[in-house]
Amino acid sequence: MLKAGKFLILLAFALSMDNNLLAQSRRKAPQHTDYLAMIERASENEVHALQNPIPFEFTERLNWSWGSETRSVIETAEGRADRIVLFHDEPLQPDQQAKQEHRLEKLLRDRDAVKAEFQEDKSETQRRIKMVKAFPQAVIFDYAGRENGLLRFTFRPNPDFSPKDRETQLYRGMEGSVWIEPEHERIVRVEGKLVKDVSFGWAILGHLNKGGIYEIAQTEVAPGVWRVRTLNVDVKGKVLLVSNFKFFRQEQDTNYRPTPASTHYRDAVEALLDPNTVVPEKERVRPKPSGMRSHAAQSRNH
Repeated sequence: MLKAGKFLILLAFALSMDNNLLAQSRRKAPQHTDYLAMIERASENEVHALQNPIPFEFTERLNWSWGSETRSVIETAEGRADRIVLFHDEPLQPDQQAKQEHRLEKLLRDRDAVKAEFQEDKSETQRRIKMVKAFPQAVIFDYAGRENGLLRFTFRPNPDFSPKDRETQLYRGMEGSVWIEPEHERIVRVEGKLVKDVSFGWAILGHLNKGGIYEIAQTEVAPGVWRVRTLNVDVKGKVLLVSNFKFFRQEQDTNYRPTPASTHYRDAVEALLDPNTVVPEKERVRPKPSGMRSHAAQSRNH
């Protein structure tokens, strides 16, 4: 039999080993309450950033089902101004340039046109805020490990979640992964896929088909400032049980640089009217053949 002294020494050693292993496991996998609180804080940080944006100038490339358009964007404290500079990755034709100039000149003299532009941008921001706010409660998270300094979690629908608006109906059928930057507590990337059909309005108003995807990724463009780099949405469904619809959008935002604090909205519009406003050569990509015209471009050209 072991003497009492030796037994206590071995017991203390075993307990210390257990404590070390426990500490290591805690470093590797956050406890459920810890990571859920962190995800909630990260969500709050994203909402705060959306509600209090820091103005930047950047290049925005949008890829739709009919092709692509690239915009030069100048954000100000009053709102965003933009101009299409490439269509299907090619410079605009003279008539297309003229329509862009007409649209911008109208914004300089027509307050109602400016309000309409601002409302469109505000609506998009509100949609993103609804999605981010609901995220921590809409799904159930499972820790999946570390990747390049980020914490990765998988998620699946929370059966107890009751969506309050159409935007968050997606979560009732979405599974995927989310990556969190733990130091600043920011949501770096979300990749989700609809694994089942999702109906809304008791299936009377319509439904979203299984297989749709929603992906968004952001990066730190300045110390403490994170902005979206990519946004991909591809969903199909039916409205009022009759009309089929498809929404496809791929967004890539690059070449971020802070907008000078003295820049007002009118200054931004006038800058975009400058004929020297072009997309940097490095932002151009090899064009893809397409014979379809831009419905969105046409609507914003007038």
